[in-house]
Amino acid sequence: MRLTIITINHNSSENTIKLLESLKNQTEKDFEVIVIDNNSDNVGKLMDYETPETNIIYIKNDRNLGYSGGNNAGIKKALENGADWVLLLNNDTWVESSFIERLRAVLDSSAGSGQRGKEGIIGLALDEGSRTSFAGLIQWLKPTLIHITTFKVVSPRAYAIGGAMLIHKNVFDKTGFLDENYFLYFEDADFCQRARKARIPVSFLSEIKISHSVSASTKKLGSPMLLRYHYRNALYFNFKNGPWYIKLLTQPWSWLIALKQIIKIVIGKNKEQSLAILKGVGDWYAGRMGKLHD
Repeated sequence: MRLTIITINHNSSENTIKLLESLKNQTEKDFEVIVIDNNSDNVGKLMDYETPETNIIYIKNDRNLGYSGGNNAGIKKALENGADWVLLLNNDTWVESSFIERLRAVLDSSAGSGQRGKEGIIGLALDEGSRTSFAGLIQWLKPTLIHITTFKVVSPRAYAIGGAMLIHKNVFDKTGFLDENYFLYFEDADFCQRARKARIPVSFLSEIKISHSVSASTKKLGSPMLLRYHYRNALYFNFKNGPWYIKLLTQPWSWLIALKQIIKIVIGKNKEQSLAILKGVGDWYAGRMGKLHD
């Protein structure tokens, strides 16, 4: 079984090197790491990072491709190199020295017993300090998606969190790659929804936890821009993946969102945030997807 870990760096080399250091110290060395740099301003220190303990491949993009585009570049390289499983791992995570050894043991035993089968998506638990996130939960007509913090993941609307998502190579034959229209947010939920429609199992692993520094990878964008992505992508996600009645309600929902923000602007409440949300709604109507620009 060939395992490849993919992580994306964008102006956060210190986080990425911390992750690579934790991978260097693994008790099991049979894995590959692909680091995708999404056109960072300065990656000299990261690109100079080498270790004989870990097989690292660096790919530097000439523009910021976001979560989906960056990971897709890594996934294609991993499949080209013969990967059986790819693990999408946020660069603001780090793992214990026994992580790979324990993960391979679970995958080997489950493939043999048929518990998780020979293909599928597996969500890994993220230890965020004050809580552990085991999965995400889709809520229709909501601008954000919540995380499940108790390991009772039984809902068909649960999805594997993109910060630690393990995917078998066969999944891509049936679903294609991550949807690059999102750029940031909702890609993981979208991918799991498409997988379920293709009858691909989505399961969750609680016994192996990954440490995660919450929001370290996105907080630099600034609150208004994050709101713009959230609302644009929420509208796109609901209209694309929702049941028929949600598709019918997506447009009226967008009107309510816009009306609420207009009222806030008129009364002078959180004007900057409301303008960003209105821009997000407008982006969806105009079909402005991918990376947004001011």
